[in-house]
Amino acid sequence: MRSQDQIQKLINQYSFTLDSGDLKGFAALFKEASWHFDSSDPVHGSKDLYDQVLTRVILYEDGTPRTRHMTTNLDIRVDEEAGRAECQRYVVVVQQADDFPLQVIYSGEYFDEFIRQPNGEWRYSKLTISKPFFGDLSRHLLSRLI
Repeated sequence: MRSQDQIQKLINQYSFTLDSGDLKGFAALFKEASWHFDSSDPVHGSKDLYDQVLTRVILYEDGTPRTRHMTTNLDIRVDEEAGRAECQRYVVVVQQADDFPLQVIYSGEYFDEFIRQPNGEWRYSKLTISKPFFGDLSRHLLSRLI
């Protein structure tokens, strides 16, 4: 699989794990990475991401947060020689719950950084989320991130 395809698969896993309610699987994507949200302090590694961020996500009876994270405008740049890659993208999150009609609850600019492992697989090294737009997050998070 081409590097760009592997990276896009990682980006897709970001959405699929979160939207399916697999919060531990989501955190595992950042096992050795830092996660930066706007002006808040960075979170480092899976455990801190889970403890400081993901414990705020509301899960419903079906085990999911009832969200869909949609990624657009992917601009993936790979430096094969250095074993590094970057991606700039937009993310829009929609949510629907029994008492909450389908609506956009969030949008932001994402700057992903990746590093290639000795076995040739890519992993996240850093994610920076900036310029967030907030909708009604009351059915998604127990408390705001910033």
